[in-house]
Amino acid sequence: MAFNESDDAMPLINGGLTLRLVATLLAAGLLAGCAFSDEKAASLLVAPGDYDLYSCPQLARTAAELKGRRAELEGLMAKAEGDAGGRMMSALGYRPDYLKVRGEIHEIEKTAREKKCDLSAVRANAAPAAPAMPPLPATPGLVQPQPN
Repeated sequence: MAFNESDDAMPLINGGLTLRLVATLLAAGLLAGCAFSDEKAASLLVAPGDYDLYSCPQLARTAAELKGRRAELEGLMAKAEGDAGGRMMSALGYRPDYLKVRGEIHEIEKTAREKKCDLSAVRANAAPAAPAMPPLPATPGLVQPQPN
């Protein structure tokens, strides 16, 4: 089999062209990701109409709880951004939850406007919502007696 210089050159040219095309598409995708705002990301994480069946007091309580969670996440993100590892943890761990909470708050505020609700009507000493599940027994595997 004779060595043909043009046979070896062709894959290199195609490989270089393919590599440039992939790099260009990757750069375009990254730039498009930068143009994707937090508001759009937050709205994608919440289904529209999730809070349509809530009453005005329920909307106000839920908004207050979510605003507290948002403040907590903002504090955690600010604390984590002290070093490079913390910034990555913030971006991967806290940012998605933060965007979801922001989207939920936006959806609640939109629903409240449609229903003409006052979200500031929640009392400062309102009882917190009941937990979804009862607390677990103190000792795993043992059932504790329940009062009658």
